[in-house]
Amino acid sequence: MINVQWSQAATEDLWNNADGLFLVDFDLADALLSEAERASDFLALTPRAGSLVDAHGLRKWRLGQLPFALLYDVNADPLLVLRVVHLRSDWHTLL
Repeated sequence: MINVQWSQAATEDLWNNADGLFLVDFDLADALLSEAERASDFLALTPRAGSLVDAHGLRKWRLGQLPFALLYDVNADPLLVLRVVHLRSDWHTLL
């Protein structure tokens, strides 16, 4: 098991998305927070499970069936969650 750390940007992404969803659908906002926690725990056990998204080793892990994913750096020590992105956004520009 490795340590997982969340960047300030990733933490802000998560809370901003959850806050926006809360106004529309409380259950969806709650699911986003739960899936993010579950993904963080899973990546601590299997850090290379996500799909490669660039040549530097950055990876993406989808949050369950939700249209959100974690972008993370498996080469960092500890594993670093960089952003929480909506999959329909232009998230590639964040890399």
